[in-house]
Amino acid sequence: MKKIGKNLSRALCIIIYFIILFFAYTRMNLDRLAQDIQVFSGAFLVLGILALEKAYKKDSGEVAITGIELLALSIHSLSIMHMITLLKYDFKSYMLISSGIVVIYYVLKVIIIYTKDKKEYLKGLSDISKIVKEDEPIKKEAKKRNKNEKEKEETDELESTKENQSKETNNTEIKQNKDSKTKTNSKRKQAKKVNESKNKEKPKTKAKSNKKVIEDKTEKQSKETKTETKKKKIENVEEKTKNEKRKKSSSVKTKKVEKEVKEND
Repeated sequence: MKKIGKNLSRALCIIIYFIILFFAYTRMNLDRLAQDIQVFSGAFLVLGILALEKAYKKDSGEVAITGIELLALSIHSLSIMHMITLLKYDFKSYMLISSGIVVIYYVLKVIIIYTKDKKEYLKGLSDISKIVKEDEPIKKEAKKRNKNEKEKEETDELESTKENQSKETNNTEIKQNKDSKTKTNSKRKQAKKVNESKNKEKPKTKAKSNKKVIEDKTEKQSKETKTETKKKKIENVEEKTKNEKRKKSSSVKTKKVEKEVKEND
């Protein structure tokens, strides 16, 4: 609405300017009027150039349009006297036509600005509805996230308590194992001491038993040697007897042979 008001006020100012020129034409000389019109056109030209520089610095389209409008006004004001003197147009009719063109221009401009503002306003409403629609599931998701976070926290607490309980149980088991290990180590030490004491006594008995074993072995060896010598003696005797029997048998045979030889002779 501010843009529409500014444009309407500009249109009114231009129309007032044309009205002033109209009354000046009826009451002033043409030379004086031409000088005044040149002054107004120079002022409009300077204002237009300043507006264009400002628009270039700020990169503003609205200011650039106002600068172009001021330049057009300055050119129009310079062309008034030429149109009257050279082309011999009627001053009143020329001013009425120019004022009508100005009114049409600004009316069209106001309509265009109004339609653009309305479209932007409607787009803003549509964007707001979209944002509202998009925000609703986000809120639901946020609630769900909060629920999920609470559930996660509860599960984490339960897991932490379970871990602490498991750690405590493990610590108690470790302590029990340590106690059992210490007990078993003490028992082993005691058993080692007992075994060492027994082993100290055993060598004496083992030495005695070894002596007996050695004596028994020597006795067995002596007995075995005696039996072997006896066997050898018996074998020698038997061989001698066998030899004697052989000799006797050979002698008997020789004697028989001699007898037979003698008998044959």
